[in-house]
Amino acid sequence: MKLKRTLYVTSPLMEGEDVKHAQRMLNSTGTGTIFGNFRPGEVDGVFGVTTGNACERAKYWLGYAEKDIKPNYGQTLENFLGGHTPLPAAYKTRRAARLKKSQETPLRVKAFNVAKAQLGIKESPPGTNKVKFTRWYGMVGPWCAMFVTFCYVTAGSKTSFVKGKRYAYTPYMVQDARGRDWKLRAISKDEVKQGDIVMFDWGGGGMGKSPYLTDHTGLFEKWTNKSKGEFSTIEGNTAVGNDSNGGQVMRRNRTVSQVSAFIRAET
Repeated sequence: MKLKRTLYVTSPLMEGEDVKHAQRMLNSTGTGTIFGNFRPGEVDGVFGVTTGNACERAKYWLGYAEKDIKPNYGQTLENFLGGHTPLPAAYKTRRAARLKKSQETPLRVKAFNVAKAQLGIKESPPGTNKVKFTRWYGMVGPWCAMFVTFCYVTAGSKTSFVKGKRYAYTPYMVQDARGRDWKLRAISKDEVKQGDIVMFDWGGGGMGKSPYLTDHTGLFEKWTNKSKGEFSTIEGNTAVGNDSNGGQVMRRNRTVSQVSAFIRAET
């Protein structure tokens, strides 16, 4: 199909039969990816964030260079998905490397396993922020973000998290993820998986609001009732009755209404 325009997220959103066509192509590509399709959402003819994210996934798995992975649908992507243009050698090389890497245990799962091993650890003395994770980070203070940093650095993160530098302050993590800095990226609730990072806003500001409304963070474990937006986490510096400064590593039950962002750390 010859496209008359490049599709991307605008305000108001682009609509039309060409958008439906793109969504169908992203749903059934024939490219043999390990996912089967790139999850563009409902074929509704509206090019929203979900469809844009699907374009990025398609480009990643087709072997686009990192700088070219953008949330738009143009003629080049159309030609690759339709089989009209073969993938260049450099694309095939990147694609093969990414498919191979995808068979490894994801960083997020490794980080979650580290978090699970910390369950039950408490501040000593209580209320002092003196705990294993603040000593490791090199700063005594509220430590939910330091706990997440500890889990990811211990799991092998080389870019997204750095001991003593990133992160001790939750809003900075949200801000960087929305800007796609340090290989962090904001993801939707439909994408979140075990070990992804959950940012909480107890005031109920909701996802997409100011990052400075973020109060707390932890690691996603699993959906306990997805239809109701209920899930479990492992969090540091929490307790029943003191969500953000409870002094313990605990498994908690949360809801999507409390979330300011879901984040994936890639490296």
